[in-house]
Amino acid sequence: MQFMSPRREVPEDSPAADIEWVYEEEPLQELLDQALVRIDQLEKSAKVGEHEHRQLWRRLERLERQLGALMAARTAERDDLPGAEHGKHQALARQYRTLVEQRLLNFARRYAERSDRVMDHPEHERGYRLMGLLSQQLFTDDLRSSREIVRRLHLPEGNGHIESALTTLRGHCSELALEIHRAGLHHSWDMEYKPGMALDPARQEQWPSCDQGAPVLFVMAPAYIVNGRSYCLQYVYTSL
Repeated sequence: MQFMSPRREVPEDSPAADIEWVYEEEPLQELLDQALVRIDQLEKSAKVGEHEHRQLWRRLERLERQLGALMAARTAERDDLPGAEHGKHQALARQYRTLVEQRLLNFARRYAERSDRVMDHPEHERGYRLMGLLSQQLFTDDLRSSREIVRRLHLPEGNGHIESALTTLRGHCSELALEIHRAGLHHSWDMEYKPGMALDPARQEQWPSCDQGAPVLFVMAPAYIVNGRSYCLQYVYTSL
């Protein structure tokens, strides 16, 4: 009597490849015992492999921590390598650019005709010139009160709407300045320029509506500098 089915091909990499199958008459229990022994061996091998895998994974995590600490130490010693602080300043630079392009521009456009300091310039320049004057007051380590900024911009004093709008704008700039200081590394705002000179692409970027080939008339927003590196170029106004 035969207890096994006809012979079937077994893949070489199968756990059952090493089992010695017998196709002659043989007690079924003996075949079952052989299979159980093999299964037990495979389970032990799997546990050993799992243990070795966990050990290798722990070693890898330890090496990654050591490498991270080493890179952080090297980055702290050199300004030409990106680090966590640089990443924070990159994010803050994007916030700064959005603040300039939206909030400062909207305020300047709304109140340019109320400022005596820009009324002697062509009408199409007035909002941009007020924006430049506003930038000088807001992007500085010596941030004045809203009332003092109103006075310096020659805006109507005692106008609650203007002062309230400026207070809100000043608050956004103050929050940005605080985050910049918290990020670490030395930073500065660069407003320096020479009227009538050609645009310097390494330091300056023309306002989108301006002619890149025309000379610089004035700075609308300062460059954002961190450890001597420009994270935002100057926004400058050239002739249209």
